[in-house]
Amino acid sequence: MRQVFELSRKQDLSYQEIADQLAISEKTVKTQIHNALKILRKKLHPYTHFFLF
Repeated sequence: MRQVFELSRKQDLSYQEIADQLAISEKTVKTQIHNALKILRKKLHPYTHFFLF
């Protein structure tokens, strides 16, 4: 999940490019990024008030 997320965000690769590079389906890439964002939002939620004020 981390590798997929980093390829997407740090290297700015498309879902298809990530899928090809890792030999996984594009749907798996989408799911992994979705799950990574969900986890990050949950872990960062207590700190969101710092960004609002």
